[in-house]
Amino acid sequence: MKDLIVESAKKYFSRFGFHKTTMEEIAKNIHKSKGVLYYYFKNKEELFNEVLKQELSCIKTELSKIMMSKNDSLVMLKEYILIRLKLLYKTVNYHETLKADFFEKYYFVKDVRDDFTKFERIQLTTMLKKGKDEGYLNVIDIDSTVDVILMVVSGIEIPLFLQNKYDEYEDTIEELSEMIANSLRMQKNKLFQVLLTQKHKQ
Repeated sequence: MKDLIVESAKKYFSRFGFHKTTMEEIAKNIHKSKGVLYYYFKNKEELFNEVLKQELSCIKTELSKIMMSKNDSLVMLKEYILIRLKLLYKTVNYHETLKADFFEKYYFVKDVRDDFTKFERIQLTTMLKKGKDEGYLNVIDIDSTVDVILMVVSGIEIPLFLQNKYDEYEDTIEELSEMIANSLRMQKNKLFQVLLTQKHKQ
């Protein structure tokens, strides 16, 4: 029953948004009384929280697959950012929490968003450390670098998602990601050639 309620809520929240959706509509969609919903969720905020939690959980699962691949750190980082944006673009309820009045009206999803940010910090930290070990990245402060990456990626979510510009810029974002990855790969190769030349001279 709880799963049925959440699925019904996803349908209505995605279509009408949090504020325009009522618990009565969600209950009516599964042919139950409103009281049944309150048996599982104490209010609409808690139900929306669960919907968002499940949506982000699915995204975390997909992003974790990238981390389990055998690709090098540059490929992992590129794929992580591209797939992250693509998946979040399809997550309508997440978009609603991005609105300017988020902290005023959507304070109740803070824990879910913080959990997702914590997850992302772990993944990005792992990739940067891997990049240093592979010789692609020369990052002095990994924590600060992770902060900046999250700020940059989060900063483009508003125009991409709320202003519906993702489709317009999807190819460009992929090209830029490829360009950055290739540039870092070339830098490593050049450094290797320099070291190799110096060794031969010795």
